[in-house]
Amino acid sequence: MSDWTQNLQKTRYVMDTLLLISFMMVSAPQTTGVPLHEWLSLLFVVPFAIHLLLHWDWIKQSLRRFSAKISAKERFSLVWNYLLYVVMLLATVSGFLVSVALLPAMSISFEIQDFWSKIHHDSATLIMPMLGIHLALHWSWIVNLTKRMGKRAPAQ
Repeated sequence: MSDWTQNLQKTRYVMDTLLLISFMMVSAPQTTGVPLHEWLSLLFVVPFAIHLLLHWDWIKQSLRRFSAKISAKERFSLVWNYLLYVVMLLATVSGFLVSVALLPAMSISFEIQDFWSKIHHDSATLIMPMLGIHLALHWSWIVNLTKRMGKRAPAQ
């Protein structure tokens, strides 16, 4: 594996780990309190965007691969990844639309609608098991890269 590819894989690994940690922090509004939950959610957008950018090649290729002859597991993984993205977007957008601390602090106010509160609650509830399945689908990549990163480079 070339140095560039290996460094990209390590960067993805580290950023994905940071994304998971930041996601866990955002997912506990009962622990952090709603104001901190909303501010952390705003910050969460950054590692989430970085995750998408670091995996952009996969995203571009996935649409082409979907129509190709691929295994049922790979097709399921493709669909699952896109569903997770949609649910994550729903949770994020609806979260901002029901903000009680973040948007008012920015002098942005509008009436919170029950529809968006329900969408936020339901999509946020779905994300955790969906993320677990997402991690399971990519588990071999996680384990293999963890093993490679744990090995020391030979002394030169």
